[in-house]
Amino acid sequence: MSEEEAIKTKKRRPSALPGISSLALVMFMLELLSLTYLGFQGLSKSLVESSSLDIYFKDSCTEDQVKALENELKKEKWYKSSRFISREEGMKEMAASNDSAFMQYVELNALPLSLELYFKAEFASAAQLESISGRLQKLQIIESVIYQKNLLETVNSNVAKIQLTLLGLTLIFVVIAIGLIHNSTRLNIFANRFIIKSMQLVGATHGFIIRPIIGKFIGYACIAFPISLVMLFGAFRGINYIWSGFGSISEITAFIAPSQAAFCMAGTLLCGILIAAGSAWFSTRKYLRSKIENLY
Repeated sequence: MSEEEAIKTKKRRPSALPGISSLALVMFMLELLSLTYLGFQGLSKSLVESSSLDIYFKDSCTEDQVKALENELKKEKWYKSSRFISREEGMKEMAASNDSAFMQYVELNALPLSLELYFKAEFASAAQLESISGRLQKLQIIESVIYQKNLLETVNSNVAKIQLTLLGLTLIFVVIAIGLIHNSTRLNIFANRFIIKSMQLVGATHGFIIRPIIGKFIGYACIAFPISLVMLFGAFRGINYIWSGFGSISEITAFIAPSQAAFCMAGTLLCGILIAAGSAWFSTRKYLRSKIENLY
């Protein structure tokens, strides 16, 4: 083969860059979506479980009655923990948050007994808290029940918005990736049209022709996977500079177990391989079913 023919052959050879870059973007978005989902789920769980339902008892209520109620609540399936606050402890906490001049007017007997009640995250819904609060409020020894209703609604709403946004971006990149793989497959077939034509003339099956093309795109997915990990690491490192109000990324990743992260990475690689193989298979089948002359 002459030098001129070699240059022409090289020019006709389709580039692997569109397929690899598109798969890397899809894997990056899948990794970001899955890790962010796990991180925000853990963060929201921590926020919900650290928010208490505060029960204040009437002045006539004794500590024995409060502890008896606490023991009854421990039997509930939603119960996580509780903290009894005596009048003395209440006085100390109030003194820590107020100046001494104000504390001169506060009497120990004026402070009620109270109980901080914490819930398991899976049961800490607004409806659940409303129901439990209503039941407790009916007890004769209880003066009032207070909880942060807006916290649950705000946390759940913000987590849902972030997850939907990432899901939408992921779907967009999946569509783009499939389109790029489709075009890359078409160029691959066009560059090898004479070989494919010869193979068809000698009776080669579609499966025999498609197999190496699928293998090539699976190889693209394996190359794209470490690239996506680098992109993910760069995104996590740079997000504090782009959005200063986000806080430290460790606040999110701290709630992700290593086993969960490993499972997400393995799932991402598998999804990338399936997307690459499936797109290559469908695209190649489409063009092999048409007349080979149409590819000229």
